[in-house]
Amino acid sequence: MSVYPIKGSRYWQFDFQISGYRFSGSTKKTCERDAKAVETAEKAKARELVKSITVAAGEPIRLGAACDRWWAEVGSRGSERDMQHALGRIRDIIGDRTFLHDITDDTLSRLIAERRQDRVRAGRDDNGVQLWRPISNKRVNKTTTGLLRRVINRAVDNWNAVVPRAPKWEKHWLKETKRPIREIGHAEEAAIDAEEDADYAALRRFAVITGLRRGSVLLRWPQVDFEQAVVRVITKGGVPRVIPLTKEAYALLWARRGHHPEAVFTFIARRTNKNAKNGQQYIRGQRYPITVYGFVSHWRYATKRAGVKARIHDMRHTAATRTLRETGNLRLVQKLLGHTDIKITAEFYADVLVEDLREGMERTSAAERQAVAKLESGRAVERECAVEVAGNPCNKSRGTSATTDKPLRSRRNSEP
Repeated sequence: MSVYPIKGSRYWQFDFQISGYRFSGSTKKTCERDAKAVETAEKAKARELVKSITVAAGEPIRLGAACDRWWAEVGSRGSERDMQHALGRIRDIIGDRTFLHDITDDTLSRLIAERRQDRVRAGRDDNGVQLWRPISNKRVNKTTTGLLRRVINRAVDNWNAVVPRAPKWEKHWLKETKRPIREIGHAEEAAIDAEEDADYAALRRFAVITGLRRGSVLLRWPQVDFEQAVVRVITKGGVPRVIPLTKEAYALLWARRGHHPEAVFTFIARRTNKNAKNGQQYIRGQRYPITVYGFVSHWRYATKRAGVKARIHDMRHTAATRTLRETGNLRLVQKLLGHTDIKITAEFYADVLVEDLREGMERTSAAERQAVAKLESGRAVERECAVEVAGNPCNKSRGTSATTDKPLRSRRNSEP
């Protein structure tokens, strides 16, 4: 295909293939003759690039194979299990047989537009009917643009794949709405306690104390060190961390000893049945490890019964907010949450203490009122003294000034 115009642009475009590699883009020219000259130059560059690819033993990779390999090497070993479904949506929309080097900015734009039409579950109404809501920009960024970038970057860096013109990822990033920080109040915790099973309540309390994410809080006994009073976890991004235990957190873990040989947090099965999700067989009265899915399911049930609208991640926000309120130390909160950059902590928590801000503003206002009242009181005293002195007959008989209390000189004496 030679150069061609497109609707909505005044520039001519080029699109050609060399040895299976596709090259396309704008010539930035408004004249067809000039555009053809640009195309000729682009073809020369493309031939040199394909030649270097052949020397480096690189080869084209299709999207389906790249997604399968990325999931086997990266996705399946992480805590982001929902990424497998997201990969499936990318493959459905773009196509398994599409080469990675054929994925352009136009391909990515079409992918995002299609993905934004998806809906996600939003609970059920009072009649039990499933509710749905549009997918958020944040989720589109994470499971579409960001995920595809991770796949292509790994293919280039680790598998010798060649992508001459990767999409400009940043310009496709959707603007995200910042979710307000939600702290679970003490009264709300008490309401949840009344509805929650004791084993799950202990897990929730431990999560609030440590600020750990739900994927890290489900500990195994080898991670617990009672002698040093710490737990060792691998957090988001595969980063190892050592979390100190408070006296309450220590007591929570100590009380769970002997419940299970491997899992720290467990629950007692209330009935004999088989879990449809994982195929686990449960026998009534026996203890089993709490799973992430079980934690989420029980949390939703307990909060709904308690009349509290909060997410599991709000436990982490609660830990951070309370620590910041008590210490005023943002860097300490950064260490608690395991953020690699304090800017991340500041972005979320520097402005969350609304009540503390209000209290500070009230103290400032009260201090100003006290200062004004003190000033007015002083002026009133001065006025009263002046009136008393002016009305004293002794001052008049002695010929003194009512304001200075000094002898008055006659006009005659004052003249030379």
